[in-house]
Amino acid sequence: MLIQPNKHWHWIFDNNKGVMTLELGKDMLFVSKLCKKRCVQHAQEDSPFTAEHTQLYYQFLEHLEAFSWSDPIKVQICLNAVASAQFLKPLMPQSWFFKSIAQAQQSQLELGELAVLQSEHSQARCVVVERSEQTYTLMTIEDGLVLDERKALAQFEAIKVMQDRVIPLKQLLQNQYRLAQTG
Repeated sequence: MLIQPNKHWHWIFDNNKGVMTLELGKDMLFVSKLCKKRCVQHAQEDSPFTAEHTQLYYQFLEHLEAFSWSDPIKVQICLNAVASAQFLKPLMPQSWFFKSIAQAQQSQLELGELAVLQSEHSQARCVVVERSEQTYTLMTIEDGLVLDERKALAQFEAIKVMQDRVIPLKQLLQNQYRLAQTG
């Protein structure tokens, strides 16, 4: 069963652990993967889980409905995505880790949509947590996106890339389905 946001939820920055947390009620605490060095300054102040946060939570959740992940996994993805969308410091694009994907008439992904990033070393599914006209900020939902010989992204870490480096997951799945039908 999925947990539902309520007026008692509030964000607390845990200075001992150095991460953003969300108090969900008495004796229930969600610990995000968003660390102090990646948080905006105001994230270190306690703040309520607002109506905007609730809207984002349900928007992220809507895009995960088609997948057979367990409810706790979906909630973990959504809450980490909300934390990143609201409290992540602005990032500089790091598109050089990924090849440009030549896509004719690729529509812009929505906040919460799933996409794939593919480096020379690995690939991982990600969720869009921020978008602009030319870039996406993506949060990995799988562990170990290897960017190069020295750098990898852990699960729930974010990276900003140019839009032409991103493969929409729904497009990838449709292509695989068509290939299976003709194969």
